[in-house]
Parts: sequence; structure tokens; C-alpha cells
Amino acid sequence: MGRKWTSEDISFLQKRVGSCSLSAIAKQLNRSENAVSLKLKRMGLGNTKNATGLLTGNELAEALHVDRKTVHNWIQFHGLEATSRITCYERKFCLIDVNSFWQWAEQNQKKIDFSIIEKHTLPPEPEWVDDARKTNTEKTIKIYKRWTTKEIELLIRWKEEGISLNEIAEKLSRSRISVERRYARCKIILE
Repeated sequence: MGRKWTSEDISFLQKRVGSCSLSAIAKQLNRSENAVSLKLKRMGLGNTKNATGLLTGNELAEALHVDRKTVHNWIQFHGLEATSRITCYERKFCLIDVNSFWQWAEQNQKKIDFSIIEKHTLPPEPEWVDDARKTNTEKTIKIYKRWTTKEIELLIRWKEEGISLNEIAEKLSRSRISVERRYARCKIILE
């Protein structure tokens, strides 16, 4: 049987879970990773995401029916608040508070198609969401679309044939800036 856990050890563990990796916590407590992992599970803190009550960017993306890159774009460029946390095994997650999301969403309604979000998917849902859900919108929601290998091959071939980026963008149903950026990345790789 191992060393007994002191109240200081438990307090340290509670403060560090989610901000340090399991190996770092174990090292600071002079315990094995297995011992720390078992203690976290017994305390109900084994899953950092569940322990915080926050959503990951992927979970939010699924609830909103958007690509995960769209959510990460909102965080990086459009002011959606998120906290970066580390799980026990050193994997980082962007965690989002539901209430913070709803505050952000109210100010950024043009970025979200509320009509496809089921009622109470992200409780507590504010009252204004019902109106936003009913609004028949003809706005274009910007959705990230992953580049396929075939599209990249076409882009390179068409550019070599002298077709303009605007024409290529139209043919691929993409924005000119998306085509331009992808072509620049391809040129770097090809050089």
C-alpha cells in the first residue's frame, strides 16, 4: 500500500488538475502517475472536461452543426471566449462556458444558423434564441470546407494552365482568398 494522501496533497491535486499534465502533477507530489490517476478518478476528477462543466470546441461544433475549425476560428479571430486546459495525459483542449457562448452568439447572430439547432441543445438557452430560430434567414453562413486531394490537384493543374484564381475559385465553389491561400501553401511544398 502506498503513502497516505494528505489534505495538502488533495488540495494541490484539485488546483492543478486541468492546468498541468498528469506526469507534472505526479512529479510535484513525488508519486507515480498511476497513483495520481487513481486518486483523480476516486475524487471524480478523472475527466478534466467533465470536471469543469465546460464544452470542448468539438462538442460545441457538433451541437451547432458546424465544422470544428469554424468554432476554433471564432475563438481565434472573432472573440469567442475559451479556456485552454490540459487533460491528464497532456492533450490540450479549448473549453467554452455555455453562458459565455450565448453572450457571444447574441452579438454574432450572423455567424450561426439557429434554425438547425435543436431547442435546449445547450442549456440554459436564452429567450432571444427562439426568435433567432424562427427568423427566416437568407444569410450566408461561412462554413469551413476541408480541401480534398482532388481539389488540390485541380488547383495546381489549372494554375499551371494559366487559369486565374478567380476562375478556379468559381469552378471549385470556394472563395478567391481560400484558393489563393491554398495555392500559396502548395507552392511552398512544391519548391
